[in-house]
Amino acid sequence: MRFSKEHRIEISASRLIELTFDPAFMKRLNIEAMKVQQYDPLDRNVAGAVWTMKNRITPQDNMPGFIKKLVGGGFNYEESVTHTKGSDSVAAVMVPSVMRDKLRMAYTMRVIPAGENACRRIMDWEVEVKIFGIGGQIEKFAASEIERSLESSASFLSKQGQPVAV
Repeated sequence: MRFSKEHRIEISASRLIELTFDPAFMKRLNIEAMKVQQYDPLDRNVAGAVWTMKNRITPQDNMPGFIKKLVGGGFNYEESVTHTKGSDSVAAVMVPSVMRDKLRMAYTMRVIPAGENACRRIMDWEVEVKIFGIGGQIEKFAASEIERSLESSASFLSKQGQPVAV
C-alpha cells in the first residue's frame, strides 16, 4: 500500500530538516504529539554530506487483538533516517522487531518552502504486509495510525515556529 499526505508546517523548510535530526526534539515530538510509548535515539551523524540517524520506537499498544496475537508482546521498530545535506528530502526505513521478512515500512519526506517561515511537508509512504488473508487489514490499520500521527506531528511542528506568549 502506498499513500501520500501533505501538510503546511509553520516553520522554514531548513528548520524542519534540522529538527528531524535533533534527537531531543524528535523524542518530544514522538512522545508528546504522536503518543508513542518509547523513543530511543540510537545513533546520529550530521558531520558529513549525508546525515544519518537511527532510533528505536515502540508505538502505542492499540493494535486490534488479531494483530497482537500475530506479533506478540513488545512490538517496536528501528527507524533508519538519511538526508543528503542541501537536498529537500529525507528518507527512512523502519525494520520491525518481529516478522521482519513479512513487514515493510518506509517513507520519503519532501520539504518545499512556502514563504519565509513555512513549508509544505509531503510524506510518501509505503506499507507492505506479506501475510496471506490478513495483510491488507494490517496495512489499513498501520496506514490509519500513520495518518493520525502525521496530523498530530504537523500541529506540533507548527507550534514550534510560533512566538512564545509572555
